[in-house]
Amino acid sequence: MRSIQIEMFLAAIETGSIAGAARELNKSRTTVSAALSALEDNLGVELLIRTGNSVTLTEVGQIIHDDCERLIQATHDIKTKCRQFERGIESALRIGRDDALPEEFWRAIVREISQNFPDTSISIYIAPPPELYEMVEENMVDVAYGLLPGARAFSRISTKELGQVRMMSVVHKDHPLTQLKRVQRADLERFTEIALAYVDEDGLKVSERISPHYIALPCYEHLRDAVLDGSGWSNVPSVLLQKYLRNGTLQVLRHSSAMQWQSYGEITAMDTRIGALSAWLCDKLETYLVSNAQ
Repeated sequence: MRSIQIEMFLAAIETGSIAGAARELNKSRTTVSAALSALEDNLGVELLIRTGNSVTLTEVGQIIHDDCERLIQATHDIKTKCRQFERGIESALRIGRDDALPEEFWRAIVREISQNFPDTSISIYIAPPPELYEMVEENMVDVAYGLLPGARAFSRISTKELGQVRMMSVVHKDHPLTQLKRVQRADLERFTEIALAYVDEDGLKVSERISPHYIALPCYEHLRDAVLDGSGWSNVPSVLLQKYLRNGTLQVLRHSSAMQWQSYGEITAMDTRIGALSAWLCDKLETYLVSNAQ
C-alpha cells in the first residue's frame, strides 16, 4: 500500500469519479484505475462501487475513509518536517520571553512567523527574566529572550546579547517624589517600590530592590500600570513608557541612577542547535533594539 494510492482513493471519492481523480492529480485515467485496483487487491476488499463513470464507497470503504485522510495528513507532516530539517527550520519551537519589549512588537512577530514559517509549531510563554534562565536550564523551553542579569551565572546555558534596553526609574506626576529637586537613596527607601516578582525552587521571590516597602508583580507592564495608578515608584524599560512620558503622566526620578542601560539577549542551552526561525527572530530583535535605542 503506497501513499499515492491512498491519495487517488480519496480524490476519487471527493470528485465522484476516476476521471475526476485523474484530472485533480494530473494522472491518466488508466493510471488511477490501475492504482485503485492494486490498492483493493493489496487490502483484499472492494473499496469502491463503480457505476458507469461514477464511484461511491462500499461499506468497508466508508469505514476506512477517515483513517485514510489521517494517513495522508501524517504523510504530509512527515515530508514537511524532513524538508524543514534539510533547510534548518525548526518543526516546533518553545519560546520563553519577558515583557521588556512592547506587546505590539510581539504581536507583529507572531503574525510574521505565521506567514514566513507556516509549518513550524510555536509555543510562547511570558515569564520574568529570572525565571527564563531556569526554564532553559530545565529544558522547559528551547530558547528564551529577555533582559540579561548583570552577575548571575549558569553553568549549562549560554547568552547572546542582542542589544540594550534603557531602564528608567519613574513615578506618577502627582507622587511626592516629583517635588524633590534631587532624589537620594534614602528618599526611595521611604516610599513603596513596585518591584519584579518571580518564582524559583524556593517559592515566590522579589528581584533586587531599594525600598523595604514594596509591591511585587510578575510583568513589567504590571509594574508600569501600578506606577500609573500612583501605587509607588518603579524601574521599567523605557520602551514601555514613551507614551506616558510624552504626555507627562509619568516622570523620571531626579536620581543619579534613574536611567541605566541593561543588556537584552537570547538564552539557550549550551548544546542547542540554532535553527532558521531562531536566527530570524534574533535578527528581528536586534533590529528593533537598535532602532529604539534611546
